[in-house]
Amino acid sequence: MARALPIALLCIVASLLSSAFVALPGTATEGAALRGAPARSLLAVSGSLVASVPGQAQAFSETELNQFGLVFAIFFLGFFVAGLVRMFTVGKL
Repeated sequence: MARALPIALLCIVASLLSSAFVALPGTATEGAALRGAPARSLLAVSGSLVASVPGQAQAFSETELNQFGLVFAIFFLGFFVAGLVRMFTVGKL
């Protein structure tokens, strides 16, 4: 988190100082920008903030993932056996 704050501040400053669009050559005057530049810069800042934070998938340890896999395998096996029993008791394969 301590590393994300300087990155976020840098992104905010860079987005406020620059335009999100590039004007056509010869048609723009000095300092003119196309419509939508503030909205695009806010989107760039929010995207950079989201990208700088670690994902939720990194919070799980290998042990927790193995425990979930074991529970999921038993749960899936139960449905598989129930389906086999249903097929054999109906009499139509």
